[in-house]
Amino acid sequence: MKIWVAIIIALFFLLFTEMGCEELLTDQTFTLGQECDFRADRLYTSADGQYSLLIKEIADSRCPEGLICIWSGEVMVHGEWTANRNKSVFEIHSVVSQENKIPDGVTMKIIDAKPYPKQGEGNKDEEKVVTLLIQRK
Repeated sequence: MKIWVAIIIALFFLLFTEMGCEELLTDQTFTLGQECDFRADRLYTSADGQYSLLIKEIADSRCPEGLICIWSGEVMVHGEWTANRNKSVFEIHSVVSQENKIPDGVTMKIIDAKPYPKQGEGNKDEEKVVTLLIQRK
C-alpha cells in the first residue's frame, strides 16, 4: 500500500513539474537593436526589463507561392507595447509603412515572416513567426 501511495505522489509531482516547464517557455526575452523572432499571444520582455511586447495578431496577405498576383501583399503585426508601466497599442506594416502606429521612443520594423504562404494552404496562427527589429529612437 505504501508503495502505491509513493508512486501516485511521484506521478503527481512529475505532472506538475512538466506543466511548470511549459509556462516558462511562453515568457521570452528580446534585445533592443537586434532582430528577434516573435509569435502571437506570447508575452516578451526586453533583456533590460524596461519593455514588454505582446503580439495580438500576425496578418499575412503576401501573394502565395505558385500564384501570380497584382499586388505582392504584406505582413501586418498588431499588438501591445509596455514601457514604464504605460501600455500602448501598435500596428506595423511591411509594405504600407505610412499606416504604422508605433509607440513613442522606439522604432519597429518587420524584417521577415514565416512560413511563406502557399497556394491552397492556410497557415495556422500558432505557426506564424515574425522577425522584428525594435530600436530606441
